[in-house]
Amino acid sequence: MTTSRSDVQLWRAPELQAELLRGRFVDFEYDVHTHETACFALLTRGAIRIRMRGQAFVARAGDLYAIDADEPHAGWPVDTQGWQQRTLYVDLQHLRRVAGDERAVGAGALAAPLLHDCELADRLYAVHRCSQVGGPALLRDQAYVAFAARLMRRHVRGPQRVAAEHPEHAGVRTARHYLDAHLDDHVSLGDVAAAAGLPPFQLLRAFERSQGMTPHAYQRQARVRLAMRLIRERHALREVGAQVGFADQAHLTRWFRRLMGITPGQYRRAVLGDRP
Repeated sequence: MTTSRSDVQLWRAPELQAELLRGRFVDFEYDVHTHETACFALLTRGAIRIRMRGQAFVARAGDLYAIDADEPHAGWPVDTQGWQQRTLYVDLQHLRRVAGDERAVGAGALAAPLLHDCELADRLYAVHRCSQVGGPALLRDQAYVAFAARLMRRHVRGPQRVAAEHPEHAGVRTARHYLDAHLDDHVSLGDVAAAAGLPPFQLLRAFERSQGMTPHAYQRQARVRLAMRLIRERHALREVGAQVGFADQAHLTRWFRRLMGITPGQYRRAVLGDRP
């Protein structure tokens, strides 16, 4: 698979408490992954097919799709032309604060993955473009507040009441914690199942059902997330792969790009202050 025609720029916007991405993707597909924050992607050209929540849908130019934090999803082009998008990665609770809803408890959840709202899309584009070119701060902030307020009012459900926890759910949570704590170790499914207190097959089935991915896929993603954190803390790229459990730098780069759409080097340049 070649990705030479793809072009991706990522930058951090402290004033928005967010990361932003502008990209053109050709001959590229995202593996199943999640984000630590909510993700809002405005398609500006082409189309992408997205799989999440057990179903697939297509987002086309002009569409805005939204994915909750920790929501497993994958994406691939619908044709050889690929797609272009502008993406905002931001904590939903922060957007609630931006919208002035300080009294609400919990961030809630996005009501649907495809947000059919032209005004919301226009406001996201205004924020994104203004951040990219270093436009007027007042214009950027007005658009951001308007985006957050409309999003919360129209497209976010309130926090759900938590039901009594099933023993399998507790086992999956323990398995996640175990994997997070042993990223640089060669762990087996038996090791993880023993820590979770479940038979291996039961854990595997419950983990996939709950997380939308296998324990091995979760481990790869957790390694990439830790790599991102180490890069933000200015660790040398040549050291990061070994620190997070990848066999070598090439394996880190391969999986970082398959999950994030950019290389570790591009991410480092973005989060340490370079602008597009």
